[in-house]
Amino acid sequence: MPKIQLLRRDSSVIELDAENITFAITRGVQSFPLPFIATRYAIDLNQTDVSISINGILSDDEGEALGTGSAFTIDLSQSSGQIPSSTWYGQYSTSAGAWNTVKADLDGVDISFKSVGQKTAGLGETTSIRLANGTTTSSVADSIIGVNISSTTTTQTLSSTIASALASANITVNGATTPFSSAFSVSTSQGQQKNNSYYHQTGDVNSVYAGERIQIKNKTIGKSGNLGVTVTKGVNAGSNTFALIDGSQGRWDKQFLVTNFTGGLDSTKMTMGDKVQEILNLTNASAGGALISPNVMTGAVLDLPSSVSSFDASRFLNIEDAATVKKYIIGVRIPYESIASSPVGQRVLRQYIVPAGPGTDYAPEKNTQNYDPTITVNNQIIRPNPYLEQGVAIPCVLNTWNPSYNAGDGYWGYDLTLSVVEQLVGI
Repeated sequence: MPKIQLLRRDSSVIELDAENITFAITRGVQSFPLPFIATRYAIDLNQTDVSISINGILSDDEGEALGTGSAFTIDLSQSSGQIPSSTWYGQYSTSAGAWNTVKADLDGVDISFKSVGQKTAGLGETTSIRLANGTTTSSVADSIIGVNISSTTTTQTLSSTIASALASANITVNGATTPFSSAFSVSTSQGQQKNNSYYHQTGDVNSVYAGERIQIKNKTIGKSGNLGVTVTKGVNAGSNTFALIDGSQGRWDKQFLVTNFTGGLDSTKMTMGDKVQEILNLTNASAGGALISPNVMTGAVLDLPSSVSSFDASRFLNIEDAATVKKYIIGVRIPYESIASSPVGQRVLRQYIVPAGPGTDYAPEKNTQNYDPTITVNNQIIRPNPYLEQGVAIPCVLNTWNPSYNAGDGYWGYDLTLSVVEQLVGI
């Protein structure tokens, strides 16, 4: 029994066991018989209606769906300051010796956050990463991690220096000394603006830095770790970064991008009744304005630039975080095994795709996207929206969803119908 995914606007999914899946494809072709000459002709304007019907059963979860810890990102390639620039480094002069100016401006920068354990303890504990352009010390009791950045020369070496300091640091959690690595995991990867950042620092357009993006993730799973992260800048009182002049901390105008903790999810185990309630909760879901993709309409005939390729009205209206918008169903992912699309001739898992737009072709050998793909947007890993990117799932709207209880068999069943669409306008 295949397990399908219903995709929500907030990138989460509802997984359901399916017994029967039916694709209904109706081409709007009009045919007419001609009088006297016993022939027929047709008008085909390429109007195709596609719907999907699925039915299955809802059962109690046998095991727990494991949650994940929240994470935040420090992206040294991306600007978050007051000076307009495509990169963080671009806010400074790109002339010779500019990195000395960068280091001087970084002196006293403080990034403060809490682990799940620090929040749960309720003792006012906060972890701080404090940058210093020179000799510095750390304070385990105050969970302050001093980072000497005086020897750095690029955003890449700055990232490595911060990551190394975190790997060997200790903090205080619930009154006890705890290795930073016990509370958090730290990883590095390419920054969002990797190409522009490397060019601004080197003048080279043929390479990128590999580790400008630092992700700090809670090892304790759960949404309780979805907390804020603050960035301030102070004035050092001497050589120790943890001894800032009282009242000196304020806004840092040339910030690199620092996000809040997001993505934390509790482990879940649902009964069939819980799943029915999950279904009923979709009753008042909101489309959030519109999801429009000109790139889909032009298909393979015209390759539009990414700057005009999509429009999500919920972001424009600032309602993308509303609960009724986040839970709206925007697509379905139905798995199948493929050999035609495998580069090594072995079975691989793919998702069915309905092509849209003139010239678009998703023959079996061309449907090469991994099953349940993810992308990084604003340094957050999410599932791509099928309205805004073809080939990742089937964009659709939910028409009917009918759960029903069979007393004789003691389980809930369901049937649902979906209409495949690539442009959506709604409230």
